[in-house]
Amino acid sequence: MQNIVEIGKGFYKLSSSEKDFHRNIYIRKFPIKKEGLGFLFQRFKKKNSINMIMDPGTKLDLPLLEDALKELIGGLKNIDIIFVSHQDPDVTSNVSPLLMRAKNSFLIGSIDAWRLIKMYGVPQGRFKAAESFVSSYFEIPGTTSKIYFVPATYCHFRGAMMVYDPETRILFSGDFMAGLNTMNKQSVYADESAWPGIALFHQIYMPSKKAIQRTIELIRMLTPKVEVIAPQHGYVIKGDLVDEFLERLYHLDVGVDIEDVNNAYTGRLVLALSEFLSKVKVYNIIVHTKLLKLLKESQSREFTQPIVFMGEEVSKINIGYEEAVEYIVSVIRRNFKKEANELLIILQDILVDLSLPIPPFLSNLLRKDLEENAFKGE
Repeated sequence: MQNIVEIGKGFYKLSSSEKDFHRNIYIRKFPIKKEGLGFLFQRFKKKNSINMIMDPGTKLDLPLLEDALKELIGGLKNIDIIFVSHQDPDVTSNVSPLLMRAKNSFLIGSIDAWRLIKMYGVPQGRFKAAESFVSSYFEIPGTTSKIYFVPATYCHFRGAMMVYDPETRILFSGDFMAGLNTMNKQSVYADESAWPGIALFHQIYMPSKKAIQRTIELIRMLTPKVEVIAPQHGYVIKGDLVDEFLERLYHLDVGVDIEDVNNAYTGRLVLALSEFLSKVKVYNIIVHTKLLKLLKESQSREFTQPIVFMGEEVSKINIGYEEAVEYIVSVIRRNFKKEANELLIILQDILVDLSLPIPPFLSNLLRKDLEENAFKGE
């Protein structure tokens, strides 16, 4: 793990080192209030905080996680609460080792997640179902703090669960609002360039717009208002981007929705992108080779590729029409500074020839470049 960053008072983020699809593990230190502990005093007299770890990652993360937590809370043994947002192994395979090291800790997750997590051999006595807490909140023992459990049903798992910390106004959202790295830089916080990666992740892994909208409506009902969203993949979202990205996501077609929306355009877009690559090859063989390699890279990784190739031809598109065009544009703009404008003009001309709509972001980019070039010419 790297980059131990405090994103809120006592709320820390640790990230794995993958360039394109890193995992985030979060630690929340809840200060213990010594006064008025009563019978709990003996249990907590040597502790300064109750320590909660959220989505503790994979066994690959364990050695580095151990080093990080030694600095942050004095070691794995001082973990008190383990929260898991869903059942996937990238968030749960560390549960059993952590419970063994932290003898007094317990696990919180949904009942549906427990059905699969127990296969790791986790004792039932160490598990508490999020649904079992009255009013969906849990008062942290020995402190004045509480956390709220917020369902993210079918996003992307039936039992997906988020956790809200009203003191810091941080929502740990699990895979909801997660994204790939489309920012092309090391950063803790999302900016506008993070959106394509968020859209791509949700279009591939979320089942339907309706499931997303239900989850967003629950987030909007939380009080006090959420100020920071901390997902398990990608970047921490804060400030105006919280409302902005939630609103965009509310209207985004994902999963089964894409099948209906894309029927009118996907077939022609497959042809358009193949023709685009052919024309790029004529324009500049070196640029073509590099662009094709970049677009095909995801086929050799573990993340579902947005655009599928057979040789040099596009054979399938797994995301929405505008998102596919935006994905191509983002790859071009990140990697071809000198040739970008010419490549985008070629792409736009092909879309026009095949009677495909020009997404506003593409026409705006070309208009901006045209205005800037005209200004330089003066």
